Formats: sequence, structure tokens, C-alpha cells
Amino acid sequence: MKTTQFRHGKKLIQAWIPEEVLSKACNISMKGFTETIVEALGVYAEKHKSELEKLENQYESLILEATIIKAKINEFKEKKLKESKKEIDKDISNKNKEIEKQLTEEDLQKRWKFTIWPIIKKKISEQGLDNVISDERMLNNFSKGLCISTGELKEKISTELGVV
Repeated sequence: MKTTQFRHGKKLIQAWIPEEVLSKACNISMKGFTETIVEALGVYAEKHKSELEKLENQYESLILEATIIKAKINEFKEKKLKESKKEIDKDISNKNKEIEKQLTEEDLQKRWKFTIWPIIKKKISEQGLDNVISDERMLNNFSKGLCISTGELKEKISTELGVV
């Protein structure tokens, strides 16, 4: 004859348990009767799983742990890459500034005559003087290359063209 009842996925069970065993178990777990019995049955079920079930659980936990470790490794790599990129950019920008400072007046004149002025002349013939003078981005780049301000560059262009 069946004497069990179900409630919300749980089973109500009546069992004869020696009082001493139950008291010892409750003292160890420091919980009530029901919680102690449920915990004990869970430990018993876990301990007596088949070898396959144990290995599957171990495998799943190792996969989860490996995934977490992989995510941490990727995070550290990304931080390291960002730090390395900052250091490289810093080194590159410092070297470029040192090279610009070492250029002589003669080198700057050569840069103007043979590199920058032909480009500006071509732009003026294509777009017109007003468009070239108003192109701040281009003027900023060229003025950095010549180590002069954009105002000085505009004046230099006007002087070269004979427009004052």
C-alpha cells in the first residue's frame, strides 16, 4: 500500500529512524530534522553515483573552470595589449618629436621646396587658393612638418604665390 504524498515536486515520507542517529546528525549539521535528512540523502545519492555520472560531473566542472580561466586570460591579454600599445605609441611619438627638433633650417627648406610646395601648388590649381587656405587639417599637417604655425604657413603660401 502506498503512503507517500507529493507536493510541489517533493515527497512526504514517514520513516522510523533511531532517535540517537537523528540527534547526532542534527547536532553535526546544526539544522532541523527535515533539513538534516534532506542533506544526508543528498550526500548519500552523490556518494553512490555511478562512475560514469561522477566522471561526467567532474568533466562539466572542469569545462566550466577552463572557460572561466580562458576568460580571465583573455582579459589579461587585452589589458596587456592596451598597455603595450600605449607604450609603443608613446615611444613612437617621442622619436618623431626628437627627429623634428634635429632638422636644420636647410632640411626644412628642402622639405618645403620638394615635398610640401608641389602638393600645395597642385591643390591650389585644382581647388583654388581660398579652399586651400581654409583647409585647416591639411595646413596643420604641413605646418607640423615644417615646425611652424599654420598662420606662418598661410603667409608663406601667399608669399610664394605673390599674393600679399
